Amino acid sequence: MQRVIGLVASTLGLGSVSPASDADHAAPQPIARASRAAAHVGSRGSTVVVTARGPLVAERYAAKVVRTDAGGAPVSTLELGGELGEIVHDGHNRVFVAERGGDRIVEVRDDDTLAAGRSVAIAEPFGLALAPDGKTLFATSVADQALVAIATEDLTVRWRVALAAEPRGVAVSADGSEALVGLLSRGSLAVVDLDGDTPTVRWQALDPRDQLVVVEDEDSGEKSVELREAPSRYRVPQGAGRRYVRNSFAVGWLGSGRAITTHQLATPQLVHKPVEADGDSYGGAAVDMPRIVHRIAWIADPGRAEAHLSAAEIAVHQPRAFAYDDATDMLYVGGYGDDRLVAIADASQPAPRHVWSTKLERKAPACGIDGLVVDGSTLRIHCELSRRLLALPLDHHETSDRTLGKLVVRGPELAPSHRNAEIERGAELFRRANDGRLSDRGTLACASCHPEGRADGLTWRIGDHVLQTPMLAGRILGTAPFKWDGQDATLTDSLRHTINRLGGNSSRVGRQEIAALAAYLSSLRPPKAPTATDKTALARGRELFASKTLGCASCHSGDAMTDGAQYPLKSNLPQTDTPSLVGLAHSAPYYHDGSADSLRTLLTDRGSIHDMAELGGLAEADIEALRVYLSSL
Repeated sequence: MQRVIGLVASTLGLGSVSPASDADHAAPQPIARASRAAAHVGSRGSTVVVTARGPLVAERYAAKVVRTDAGGAPVSTLELGGELGEIVHDGHNRVFVAERGGDRIVEVRDDDTLAAGRSVAIAEPFGLALAPDGKTLFATSVADQALVAIATEDLTVRWRVALAAEPRGVAVSADGSEALVGLLSRGSLAVVDLDGDTPTVRWQALDPRDQLVVVEDEDSGEKSVELREAPSRYRVPQGAGRRYVRNSFAVGWLGSGRAITTHQLATPQLVHKPVEADGDSYGGAAVDMPRIVHRIAWIADPGRAEAHLSAAEIAVHQPRAFAYDDATDMLYVGGYGDDRLVAIADASQPAPRHVWSTKLERKAPACGIDGLVVDGSTLRIHCELSRRLLALPLDHHETSDRTLGKLVVRGPELAPSHRNAEIERGAELFRRANDGRLSDRGTLACASCHPEGRADGLTWRIGDHVLQTPMLAGRILGTAPFKWDGQDATLTDSLRHTINRLGGNSSRVGRQEIAALAAYLSSLRPPKAPTATDKTALARGRELFASKTLGCASCHSGDAMTDGAQYPLKSNLPQTDTPSLVGLAHSAPYYHDGSADSLRTLLTDRGSIHDMAELGGLAEADIEALRVYLSSL
């Protein structure tokens, strides 16, 4: 006899990229597609592009644009003022780079020397894409949570449209009618209609509707997983067992009406109540299965009623970059967390198939794949961590992992990082997968839930509690103690505690490695607040926050906006640590259990915590003023 003990996510039922047979090992040949328009040059940005003069790289943490030769060696360099986002070019002579840390987009002169030309002010730009005619540049603004359209003729802003928190990559369709935007902390893609004078936004859900149940045989005690299908296409599971898509860094178009994105799929609450054996670990059930898997999604007609979504797991960790070769219908996907590269044939067809995969780096220095581009018969691979450009010839017939690795040509370091050696080491550990010391069998990485040190917007079952993923960037220095109940006195304690929760073994992680992780986290800059347009509301909200009537500032004060104290709030925690409010606009949901999905929900007292402040008597204008002020922190 079997009994259901909880709902879980699993690799089952998700589909997978079909493995290649022995007959499939020959290099794929071009295929004819008379009815499908190819994506245009400049349809999406990356950290590496190839112009008529050769490869151009946006070195994020060196704040430089670097021209390389065919072997990946630097030829010329343009130094900019802050951390970079993506780079894009129009296939002719226009190149643009997002200077994320400098709040501007810079036009780069594509000549032998490289030089900065005109620029336009955009709050924390990241993703870039060009319209097919090259007349409009589209940029995501991380700080303002928006998509911005810029006329390339004079670099003036044509319009901007609000999206949601944490937008990253953007891509424009071949006919120029739609832009697709990926987000880190939302299970949907934004589909922006570009036809007409006023852009409109639709949303394409990526979260699966089906879920799986864990069943236990009452005689043997053995557990197994079974698929539970959604009653209809309109029903989405709630609570335990629901699966969520996160970390859609890269988006693109394979052709007319068919879009693609890489992402991860998480099941943060496997059961309603954790089994006793699971203790303090993530997910809430002692089931031998990954809590996070990594996928590709194909979407036909995204954002419309007739949209069709299919997805497949892929054997890379934290896929942040891909490149598509229209001539051969080959898709190449790189893992930021494990330096693994995968090739998928028939990528635009109903049954894509795995052709080969290889691990680029098996020893130091690690790569951290964050950019890919097809350059004729060569795949160019950018490494964020080693700041190098790698090249892999595509005119081969190899399928062996190690043999393919030997074909890779590794260029020299393109530029020194602005981060010191200890922070760089911490950044590598933070994203590292397949290290059994850091998580259960290495299936998780710190960056799985905290991409770029931010948050995935989920609440995870940890032991007996459901706890929200906290923002880390800008919330480390001056915020001790750590964890939602304040149980870890120091950052070192907290890091070791988290490693054990992830199923790793912190006793096997050396003090220097823990120190490097701490240095990396402490170095992360606070998220930039959205641009406040209503100065009157901002001033009024600041006044209300500091007032004795509400008393917010009595607990949330100083640079870190916390008093470091714990309080016995009416919740399922014995005590709750005062959280930092830094970067509040980017860290929804709110409260330790994530019960307030927005700042407005928090301010109208609709979360689970009701004894923080007397908010019931506030007028509507004051609620909005407080929301504006909290968003500015």
